[in-house]
Amino acid sequence: MEQQLRAALNAIKGVKIPDLPKEILELDEALSSKFPNNQVITDIIKSNTKLSGEVLRIVNSPVIKVKAEVKTIRDAVDALGHNNLKNLVLASAMKNIFNKREVNEIIEHSKDVAYCCAELSDYVHGVSRDQAYLTGLFHNAGALLLATKDPEHYVKLFSQLNTHPVTAMEKELKAYGANHTFIGILMGQKWKLNVNVLNTIMTHHNPIDSIRNEQVRTLVAMIKVANVVVNEISFGSFMAQEAKDELKEGREELMLDSDQINDVRNALATFG
Repeated sequence: MEQQLRAALNAIKGVKIPDLPKEILELDEALSSKFPNNQVITDIIKSNTKLSGEVLRIVNSPVIKVKAEVKTIRDAVDALGHNNLKNLVLASAMKNIFNKREVNEIIEHSKDVAYCCAELSDYVHGVSRDQAYLTGLFHNAGALLLATKDPEHYVKLFSQLNTHPVTAMEKELKAYGANHTFIGILMGQKWKLNVNVLNTIMTHHNPIDSIRNEQVRTLVAMIKVANVVVNEISFGSFMAQEAKDELKEGREELMLDSDQINDVRNALATFG
């Protein structure tokens, strides 16, 4: 793994991995205290107007499904709980940082995958909507970094990843000496994502049977299903047999029936 991470660093040489926003560092410190103070947490998030606006937008979107509109950051802090809130703040910060034209297609794809993962979490045990959303949003962080370095060529390769997830990974490795999964680990580590999310980023193109950790298996299966649904609904992509196999593999792991998959498709179409 160390060799693969060195290759990942070399693949994006010259591209700075975005720093963890200072508000999240401050939030970490506040949450790690023995008795976290909700007003202190509120003030930290409110200190960044773009971040607080994005947090409120996500909280009130179909992603989270709150029972009543959340009008203030303090309401969000009180309603969501600390772990859920931190996941949404991380997701909000990432969306703000990668708001660039050259990576727009990838971030839009990741947002839709994140939404589908949140919808899929209703059918699986042990994964909250906010954790599913965060994992879906970050799973292609490495692709965002590669597109930042080589926007002219990488975006075309990313489109192939959507329809031919196996052979395109081989092309990616040949072209850059590393693939986006290990590059994504570099950003995930810097942003202090939890170990299960990091392992999901690393293994989301691996066969599910090769993954031992139960929650990582579940998250990877959700990513596989969500990717195919997004490629069908949002991007109108033709699904090669490789993609169909990934959908089948994910469905079997999550024990989903056709009606449940169609519910996720319909939810994405409405969300979009």
